[in-house]
Amino acid sequence: MYLSPVAADNVNISFSSSSADLGQALSQLQSVVERESEAGERAALDELLAVLSSQSVADTAAVEVGRSVRRVVRRFDLPAEAVAALVDLRAQVGSAPETMPHLWGALIADRTREFVGRRYVFEAIDEFLTENQCGYLVLQGDPGMGKSAILAEYVRRTGCVVHFNVRSVGVSSAAQFIRSVCAQLVADVGLPHPVMPSNAVDSGAFLLSLLVDARQRLPKEEPLVIAVDALDEVDGSAQPDVANLLFLPPVLPDGVFFVMTSRNVDVRLVAQSPYRELDLMAHGTENREDVKAYVSAAMSRPELAAWAREYGGGVDGAISDLAERSEDNFMYLRYVMPEIERGAYRRFGTDRLPRGLENYYGDHWRMMGMTARPLPRTKLLIVFTLCEARQAVSRSLLASIATDPVDELTVQEVLDEWKQFLHEERVLGQTRYSPYHTSFRDFLHRKDIVQAAGLTIEWVHGQIADLLWRTTFEQ
Repeated sequence: MYLSPVAADNVNISFSSSSADLGQALSQLQSVVERESEAGERAALDELLAVLSSQSVADTAAVEVGRSVRRVVRRFDLPAEAVAALVDLRAQVGSAPETMPHLWGALIADRTREFVGRRYVFEAIDEFLTENQCGYLVLQGDPGMGKSAILAEYVRRTGCVVHFNVRSVGVSSAAQFIRSVCAQLVADVGLPHPVMPSNAVDSGAFLLSLLVDARQRLPKEEPLVIAVDALDEVDGSAQPDVANLLFLPPVLPDGVFFVMTSRNVDVRLVAQSPYRELDLMAHGTENREDVKAYVSAAMSRPELAAWAREYGGGVDGAISDLAERSEDNFMYLRYVMPEIERGAYRRFGTDRLPRGLENYYGDHWRMMGMTARPLPRTKLLIVFTLCEARQAVSRSLLASIATDPVDELTVQEVLDEWKQFLHEERVLGQTRYSPYHTSFRDFLHRKDIVQAAGLTIEWVHGQIADLLWRTTFEQ
């Protein structure tokens, strides 16, 4: 709930984590508690561990719990699952009781799994925070360059306030951003805002006032950092044309910083505070070394190492060739290396692997029979619908949208074929699906792919709209 420094009643706030393994998070935190000798730090850890274990926190204790999250994350080098659970906890103790806060824990844990390198990026962030009194730092790069992973890893290291724009699950508006960030700020520093004003999301005024209040409650030497992912996925159509994207303030209070990511596109942001863009694409040497480090770490997996020895010219040669074929794209490696382990490229050397992320998508598109004649229209519609829907969709909804009768078993077979490209989440007892990465949607929008599929994006949008009309009004 939105917290007041003094609560009238000792009401319990229930807590849940989006992280896939809360038990693992508890085990990780317990291990840290047992190693910590300083009494004050141990007490803060014990309190957070108790809250996570009981999945409940008394309203009177919630302020201190919210304040402890960032301090504990910054003090200890916690594993991803532990940080994920703590970030979810902070979001919930700062949220109004009638709202469902965005829980980013599972995404943070997923994006930081097997994270390596990117030292030059973190050094650039530290340098920006040190050399400026406030400001905006935007990390730019092509799809698949690891921007979201970098931001998630920064949150894992610092425990800063964070918001991810994820168009495929319907999180892309200024209102969602303001609610998410304000709830975390309230919990993070214990701000006395028991109620969020009804007009708080209509402009950036309430956000700016919270930034000012939050900064005043922190030590002067401690920066207040808000991490925001994927500015390019924000839908700014509901905002006035003259307003900054997400209603970001043109002038930030001293000590307040936004570290954000975006593709190399124009972003509607006029800033009078210090502003800098860091183009990841301009750091080719560092990116290649990071990619090679990522592949090298993966070579500890037996199937991948066996393939490298047999078909890749040895492990060292396979590392170099995979890095070169990936064009330094981490998303390519995330897809291709598990495919190699499953045997898809078992008989091929590295010279037969697709070059670059789009060519990999094209390979899988053909392997799944999407260009066969006659065209598999049901499969095509299911895949395009997954990418065009602005939220995660269920198997039953996908079965309903097909122009020809199709059962859920057929839909599941298609989902299984494209499983590595999909994100699964449980919503109200249903498994719902959305694209794991926006680069796959970009691939489907290519003119040659759309034409070969024998349909149009507008037609897919029409099918989705018709289904929504039927399910909303005809029932």
